[in-house]
Parts: sequence; structure tokens; C-alpha cells
Amino acid sequence: MTGKPPAAHLADPVSDEVAALLAARLDGLDGVVAADGVHHYPLRAQIEDTDAGGIIYHATYLNYAERARSAFLRCLDIRQEEVMSPDPDGAAGADGMLFLVRRCEIDYVSPGRLGQLLCVVTRPVRLGGASTTLQQTVTNFENGHILARLLVDIVCVTADPGGDRRPRRMPSVVVDRLRSAMPPDTDS
Repeated sequence: MTGKPPAAHLADPVSDEVAALLAARLDGLDGVVAADGVHHYPLRAQIEDTDAGGIIYHATYLNYAERARSAFLRCLDIRQEEVMSPDPDGAAGADGMLFLVRRCEIDYVSPGRLGQLLCVVTRPVRLGGASTTLQQTVTNFENGHILARLLVDIVCVTADPGGDRRPRRMPSVVVDRLRSAMPPDTDS
């Protein structure tokens, strides 16, 4: 063998074939927003999500909903990692912004099980100046049975580097993107 061995902190290079296959899969990784503004986020129940009997832990549904909300925002081109930091163009405001969960109601309808293909459906139901409310439903993708229903109030706060979290109005670009996902018969 000639040359230096690869550095321990670098992964083996990915072949062009694998890169193309991954790119095709990653394109839908955040789910899809349908024409009616409803976001569909698929996932599979993993062993870490369940108890010894293969039943999904009740708290895991909160994790599923959080992932789906983040994916929903990415599908609307609202990148939380970008709006958190100060924006020189002023879109997020001088201090940046964060979305925080203010309140969450959850109804457990039916137990999910290890290996099931699930879908988290996210619908915006209310849009205010500094907050929004999302309805989320976790379903068994294969048979449509509802496993859990959530109603989540999200508030927009400043992302002050000093840690101060004050409610603030959402930037107009964020409001416009969220409004695009609102059902037409909903007051915003």
C-alpha cells in the first residue's frame, strides 16, 4: 500500500452511484406539502421508539410531531437554522427568531407498533402575528388508523445571543410562507 492511510476522522468517499441513490432518497426526506397546504411526513417506528413489547412509547409521538413540524417548515423554505441567527438582510430581524412550543394537547387514540410505517400529517389551523397553531395527526400509513392527535401552539420569540426570549412578530416572509399552507376557509 502506498501513500498515507486515510485520516481516522474522515469517512470513506461515497461513490457516484451511492451519491445519486442517496440524493434521490433525500429529496423526499422532509415529506411533501400537498396542494391544500397539508404536510405529510413519513417515518417508520424503530426499536428505540418502543417498549419491550414493541409498543411505541407515548412520549415518542411528541418527537415524531417535532420532526414533522421542522420538516414542514423546511418544505415551506423556512430554515430554522438560518432564521435563528441575525439576518443581515433583515428578513428575520436584527436578533433572529425561534419557534417555541407554548402549548401542546395530545390524544392517544390507538397504540403504534415496532416496524409500522407511519405518517405525521400537519395542518396549520391558525396564524397570528407572533404565533401559529398546528393540528398534527399521527397515522398508520398502511391502514389509515389514527394513533395520536395533537394540537400545538407555536410562538415566535427573539433569538437574542444573550438568551433573552421575548415574543416577537414573525417576519413577513415567514408569515407569507405559512399563509400559503393555510386552508382557504381558515381565518388567519
